[in-house]
Amino acid sequence: MHTDRKSRVDRTWVTRMCSGIALAGVLFAATGAGAEIFKKEDLLRGITITHSQCDATPQTLWLSQHGREFCVRYYLSTAGGEGPRPVVFLQGDQLGKFNPKTWTWTDTSEAKDVDTDDIMKMADGFSKSAKTTAVYLARIGVDGTSGNHMSRKTLLELDLMNAALDAIKQRYGFEGFHLAGQSGGSKIIAGLIGLRRDVACAVIGSGPLVTPDPRKSPDPARTAFDATEYISQVAQNRALRPILVTDKADKTVPIGQQTGYADRLRKAGRQVPELFVEAPETTDEKHHGVVGYTELITAGCVLDRSDEEIARAVGTLVKRNVEYNERRHKEAGAKASILAAARQQGAASSVATAGKK
Repeated sequence: MHTDRKSRVDRTWVTRMCSGIALAGVLFAATGAGAEIFKKEDLLRGITITHSQCDATPQTLWLSQHGREFCVRYYLSTAGGEGPRPVVFLQGDQLGKFNPKTWTWTDTSEAKDVDTDDIMKMADGFSKSAKTTAVYLARIGVDGTSGNHMSRKTLLELDLMNAALDAIKQRYGFEGFHLAGQSGGSKIIAGLIGLRRDVACAVIGSGPLVTPDPRKSPDPARTAFDATEYISQVAQNRALRPILVTDKADKTVPIGQQTGYADRLRKAGRQVPELFVEAPETTDEKHHGVVGYTELITAGCVLDRSDEEIARAVGTLVKRNVEYNERRHKEAGAKASILAAARQQGAASSVATAGKK
């Protein structure tokens, strides 16, 4: 009887959670009256915010790191509940590719304006799923935080995000945090869990964790940190529950950069779950965006679900995404066949008309 009842509870949780996670990831709301728009042109130049401007903006922190001053923006949600240990989400890299030698942007074709309504919707989603406080922490140079985003995944950004967590913890009296990330934000998390002892769940999605020859410089703003340097600290922290989220078909971060981190943790004596998923192609044909899965797994971890329960919930969502992706492929193939047939018919008609002349 106990086993049957537990199984019913598990299935109910899986169904509820998967129905709450959008098929294509996190859905965004329409722009509200109080929304701000961060223009991509401004972000690409780098953001400067004065101390007085920072103080006049809600949910900001004025912080100093490595001789530089920053205004760090965060977006706090209690849409799903409140708790002493919030979920903190760090988004992936933005704006495009740059040349670290010349310190110039080389491909900004994917850069876009950012709407604070979209950011708050993500914070609300994590809060509702995990039934506790959630915080979207804006990374360096984007989403309202000052600085230059070319300093992403550097020692400067890692130390800045670490200081931001300390300040948020002090401001709200939090006991600690749960961390969730996507891509570049996940690498920051891999560094944070090596530096901190107050993190419970750490869900690392599509993270570039084992990278060859990280760039070095006397300037911490241009020095990439190595997430694997913190392996021993992470392995020894038994209060921490790390979980990796990986799409084997990821075209942005090769699978070796993700599974390699899990392998090193296991060699250090720490077993870490790595859940393999399939990203929804409606949002990312590169199979890199796994935020929907990260939200689901984070909720399961925060709600103290077992690895097996979380894996079953993930499997349900994977099945939905696989079926959807396959249907899209079939529709695209059928459309291509129709267009090819139409072109052949048009060519045949042209030949026939030319023959009559």
